[in-house]
Amino acid sequence: MRGQKLSKIHFFILLSLLGFISPLQSQEYKFRTLGVEDGLSQITVSDICQDEKSRIWIATLDGLNCFDGNHIKVFNHFHNDSISYGNLYVTQMVEDGQGSLFLLTSTGLFQFDLETEKYYILPVSSPSTLAKGKLGVWIAEGGKLFLYDKNTHSVKPMYAEVHLPDTGPTMVEGSEGNLWVALKDGGVMRVDTCGSMSLYLPGIKVMKLIKSNDQNIWIGSQDHGVFCFSPQGAVIHHYDYNNESVYTVRDDMARALCQDLEGNIWVGYRSGLSKIEVATGKIFHYQADPNRVGAMSNRSVTSLYTDKQGTVWVGTYWGGVNFFSPEYQHFVHYHASDTGLSFPVVGAMAEDKSGNIWICTEGGGLDLYQPEQGTFKHFNAHTGYHFSTDYLKDVVFDEANNCLWIAADFTNKVNCFHLDNYRNDIYDLEPLGEESVGEALFALADTPRKLYVGTTSAVVSLDKQTLKTEVLFHQKELFTHNYNTLLLDSKNRLWFASDDGCVAYVIDEGRFETYRISLKKQVRSQKELVNVIYEDRKGNIWVGTHGNGLFLLDKKDRLFRLHTPESVLSGENIRVLGETPSGNLLIGTGHGLSVLEQKDGKVINFNSKTGFPLTLVNRKSMHVSRNHDIYMGGATGLVAIRESSLSYPPKIYDLELAHLYVNNKEITTGDQTGILNKSFAYTDRIKLNYLQNVFSIGFSTDNFLHIGGGEVEYRLIGSNDEWSENRLGNDITYTNISPGDYVFEIRLKNFPEVIRSLHITITPPFYATWWAYTIYVCVILTILFFVVREYRIRLFLKTSLDFELREKQYIEEMNQSKLRFFTNISHEIRTPITLILGQVDLLLNSGKLSTYAYSKLLNIHKNAGNLKSLITELLDFRKQEQGLLKLKVSQFDLYSLLKEHYVLFKELAANRNISFVLHADCEQCLVWGDRMQLQKVVNNLLSNAFKYTSDGGSISMELADGADECVFSVSDNGAGISEEDYVKIFERFYQAENIGQYGGTGIGLALSQGIVKAHQGDITVESQLGKGSCFKVTLKKGDAHFDSSVSRIEPEQDKEYIYYSEDKELLVKEVQTAQSESGTTDCKLLVIDDNEEIRNILVDIFSPLYTVETASDGEEGYEKVKMMQPDLVISDIMMPGMPGTELCAKIKNNIETCHIPVVLLTALSAPERELEGLRIGADIYVVKPFNMRRLVMQCNNLINTRRLLQNKYAHQLDSKAEKIATNELDQRFIEQATQVVEDNMENPEFSVDVFSREMGVGRTVLFQKIKGITGSTPNNFIMNLRLKKAAYFLQNSPEMNISDIAYRLGFGNPQYFNKCFKELFDIAPTQYRKAHNTSSEPSVK
Repeated sequence: MRGQKLSKIHFFILLSLLGFISPLQSQEYKFRTLGVEDGLSQITVSDICQDEKSRIWIATLDGLNCFDGNHIKVFNHFHNDSISYGNLYVTQMVEDGQGSLFLLTSTGLFQFDLETEKYYILPVSSPSTLAKGKLGVWIAEGGKLFLYDKNTHSVKPMYAEVHLPDTGPTMVEGSEGNLWVALKDGGVMRVDTCGSMSLYLPGIKVMKLIKSNDQNIWIGSQDHGVFCFSPQGAVIHHYDYNNESVYTVRDDMARALCQDLEGNIWVGYRSGLSKIEVATGKIFHYQADPNRVGAMSNRSVTSLYTDKQGTVWVGTYWGGVNFFSPEYQHFVHYHASDTGLSFPVVGAMAEDKSGNIWICTEGGGLDLYQPEQGTFKHFNAHTGYHFSTDYLKDVVFDEANNCLWIAADFTNKVNCFHLDNYRNDIYDLEPLGEESVGEALFALADTPRKLYVGTTSAVVSLDKQTLKTEVLFHQKELFTHNYNTLLLDSKNRLWFASDDGCVAYVIDEGRFETYRISLKKQVRSQKELVNVIYEDRKGNIWVGTHGNGLFLLDKKDRLFRLHTPESVLSGENIRVLGETPSGNLLIGTGHGLSVLEQKDGKVINFNSKTGFPLTLVNRKSMHVSRNHDIYMGGATGLVAIRESSLSYPPKIYDLELAHLYVNNKEITTGDQTGILNKSFAYTDRIKLNYLQNVFSIGFSTDNFLHIGGGEVEYRLIGSNDEWSENRLGNDITYTNISPGDYVFEIRLKNFPEVIRSLHITITPPFYATWWAYTIYVCVILTILFFVVREYRIRLFLKTSLDFELREKQYIEEMNQSKLRFFTNISHEIRTPITLILGQVDLLLNSGKLSTYAYSKLLNIHKNAGNLKSLITELLDFRKQEQGLLKLKVSQFDLYSLLKEHYVLFKELAANRNISFVLHADCEQCLVWGDRMQLQKVVNNLLSNAFKYTSDGGSISMELADGADECVFSVSDNGAGISEEDYVKIFERFYQAENIGQYGGTGIGLALSQGIVKAHQGDITVESQLGKGSCFKVTLKKGDAHFDSSVSRIEPEQDKEYIYYSEDKELLVKEVQTAQSESGTTDCKLLVIDDNEEIRNILVDIFSPLYTVETASDGEEGYEKVKMMQPDLVISDIMMPGMPGTELCAKIKNNIETCHIPVVLLTALSAPERELEGLRIGADIYVVKPFNMRRLVMQCNNLINTRRLLQNKYAHQLDSKAEKIATNELDQRFIEQATQVVEDNMENPEFSVDVFSREMGVGRTVLFQKIKGITGSTPNNFIMNLRLKKAAYFLQNSPEMNISDIAYRLGFGNPQYFNKCFKELFDIAPTQYRKAHNTSSEPSVK
């Protein structure tokens, strides 16, 4: 009994060992995965199928997914229904081959139209399974069968007499039209075309039915394995679970089945995937392994499907979709394990004379692989075998000594491993000299006598007999690469890489030969690019590089030339080279394997996408054994393969249009663009508008694993009829395509007959359509008609037009002649006007004029000055137009200039009740310019503002000082300028229509603009009709903007001085004589000036002639004027506080003081400023520096004139006020006073008190006013008016005697009347009456 137990234990141990060993010799598949990160809507897959356009459809718990090889498109909501597909769980999916998918869901059966991407509910209430048939789609419901007829597109019942038990989850149509239906309670029912039924496998739960390529029916069951039935119902195979067999199916539910193109049956379980090799009966199992790259993503398989190209698709429960191609994965992959490799990183390999493969590992020592037994043996420190290190880099087999020479990393010792007794000897390579061989060994080359070693810094030879070391080649200042590759060629030359290229050491001759590598770009060392040097069986020397391709030695030119660029290989880093038994070149790269067919130069690539197990092929890790097995090592183990598996059978792939982008936006079926009304895969014609001329067309093939042979070419007929090869991606983009009709064609490069086309129409814009061109022709013809007609009219009118042109030219010439004539005349007029002003000045200064003559000459002087100013402005304008206006620039204070004009215009503003203000952000603004010319600009802008602003308006001046420029503006709320007048307002002689009523010449603004432009400045206007205007002038700081032709002068200083033209004593005597004659010796004079020096000078001049009082500012002066009532006031204009102009205005506007003459002194010499000063009420405007004689004479004449006027008024019979009043206030006052006296002429009680009450003023004010205006006291004023009235009665009332007149006019007795009358008129009343008939007036005393 115990013996039986032991034998059973031994059997299970043996079975376990066989189980471990067997998979090592079987091929291992590499799976690609589609998950949520790739666009899959959900990772639980229920079914998979392929449509007629070769697209893979994947049903998940959350929507339907369509995979075209590049992108996944999710359908979880259809366009013609509001129900979300995400709420439907698809259990089965069938494609009918006519553009429809039939979806069996938890809520019913749906037909999905692949062309329109819409779905429809079919009238089957509770279907249980579906199957694709020759005539349509079979539908099982309960115990009934239905067929969706693809010809009539309707569901019809079949086999009405057949009543099946409840059907199960699967069904398939056999080769002869028989229908195999799984039953819900177990078993399979076979229904033939006549309706007869046969039951198979009763009581066995059937999970999946498929039909194989040989028409057999394969059945997957829940607990009884896998069955194979013939079409007639005979059992061919039964694969059941057998725990005593090595090749057995799993003890699990076989719920998914498919057959690959090699005839193998793939079975999906909850516990993994299995393959049944039908030819051999062997069964292999595949599990999910999270630690292995390329393993299944999840062990629970829910569905299996084989597409047209043989790719097997595996749907899983928690891992999405896995797919691979069994046809191209004939690799045997050996991993690191106790029974496999000792370490996963595999290096160089060597084969001994027994055919055993010795494998270097980089960390696990040396491994022995015996191909016949399929077993591994480990030689390392763990198993008791000691090498210099276990990081082995290279190995060579020494057949003569039956040993292995092994190079190791991290040491300069070489190992000699004897195969007879597995003894290892270690030899030190350090030579006796000073040269060092380096710190590690990398490459070996063996000859019968010597062993050659490549190290970190040298190429060394080791004599096998004497064990002496010699350094053959040593290159200092290495960059990055060591001597990691050595080649002993058939000519007994040792090849290695150096900085200058590849060096061949001729062993027999002991000399070196250098062969350079022809690179595209120069590098500092060619050695750092060389990874491997290899000789093929024909004696060709190959060089594999890092990132520069594969090179072949040109023996004639002694140069390595590029043979194969890196872009066509599986990777750009060539790590190892080898040769297949047939002579093709094997190229191991950093991303896989490439096979170069030497006959035609064709390259076949194997990488992780195509199922190649290794992510990279390691250096030197390639060996072709004597029995033609090919071994390759990498970082994940060892791979064995036969040459017959290193090729792809030629296949014709399906080529389809996948997606469309227009203007970088994806176009979907039925979207708002209206471009696609059905799926793009089913579309052969699209229509775009002219704005949609940038589009991308995506294509797809069913080369899902990107195996070679799927390259495509394309062209756009109508744009470029030449075929172009697509190298990047699966999208072809066109930009800026002109309107027209095009045909886009795409085909397989290797199979040009596989071609797809798309007609593209790009409509032109409306203005480039045929009907638009028709309209253009009509318009052109109409235009031609009118052009001819107009030409005839123009021809007819040509003579008159030419005449008008000549007339216009003549008028322009006349205008220019007139302007020149007017300018010349103005220039001629200016000279006599200047002479007139000079002569008038002499007369005014003479002091020997009558009052009448003086007043007339003063008016002549003023009007002549105005005329001279206008002529000067016109001449300046003409100079400006001719470019003759020359600037004389200096640095001056712009703020001071604006302040002066503000003072001049302030009183005018006050008289007109205009709000006039000056705003400045600085107290000084220094600019360079011609002060005199800019003065004209400011005066012109202010004059226009006051001219066009109504009384009660507002005017403002503003100054803003900046770093590089300053801006001043003049704003008003007057008449304003319309927008159409903006561009013309600065034209000469132009006046806006709405302001023409104000008068003017229209040259002021033109002149101002010219002056500003000459200063490199700018003048602009902003205005709104009826709301006012704002003129802005911008001037640059500094003088850099003036060229060298503009003269620079020193700024003028204020001239606050008086010059004397003659001796002061003579002048005083002359004036005193004139005063004695006129009786003006008792006059009072008030001098107001903030400059003490000027005040003292004026006091010194006038004190011998008058009683002189002084004041230092305007406020003090005004108070003294009111208090002392002087006969004359002399005031400076520019004073702090109250300026002279404001003081003058206050004096002239006050009834108590308006009769007092005012003389204004200023340094502002411009004519317009003198006019402004006179306009605000000044009697005389004297410019500094002034002549002492002229000032004294002007003041004396002014006082004398007032006295003469008073005397004349007192003795003349006419009592009109304007004869004595000098201003409007005085005129009204005298008129009122005269009227009051006349109204009380016969009132004997009329007195000065009554007079003052009637006038509304006090006695003092009345006395001062009457005395100041007439020179008489109020009593004398009343007396004189009564006597003048008496003279009137004496002339015009003969009926009244002298006594009557005296009593009537308030005289107490006639004698007093006679006395007063004779004193005034120097004639008695009686004599006066006698002489009344004469027209002459009585003489005045």
